[in-house]
Amino acid sequence: MRTLLALLLATGPAFAEEPLTAEDFDALTRGRSMTWAEFGTVYGVEQYLPDRRVRWAVVGDDCKTGHWYADGPAICFKYEDDIEPDCWIITRSGDGFSARYTLNPPEAEPVTVTETLDPPACFGPEVGV
Repeated sequence: MRTLLALLLATGPAFAEEPLTAEDFDALTRGRSMTWAEFGTVYGVEQYLPDRRVRWAVVGDDCKTGHWYADGPAICFKYEDDIEPDCWIITRSGDGFSARYTLNPPEAEPVTVTETLDPPACFGPEVGV
């Protein structure tokens, strides 16, 4: 009995951090805007559009358009000027998500992703297009 309890306690957090599937991520984000924050500071806002399209803006910068797709357990984002995609392992966390960049070491702090009512503030000549 003690062995079973130890096994359940050891594997419990792994179940809590099950990566979101592409279908779950789409259902939870489509039509919404989310802030991405690191160490408590928001550094960007992303708007999730139909057909897995996105509009991303680093705070104070121009918006970029792109799309996201699943690559195994990761959700990858590819924007108009990217050579390589940015891939994240995304799990549920509190009232939002935790996102771990796939190229970061496992001990790196995750990014916090939470819903916002405000879409990205797009600066530049194409605003309103």
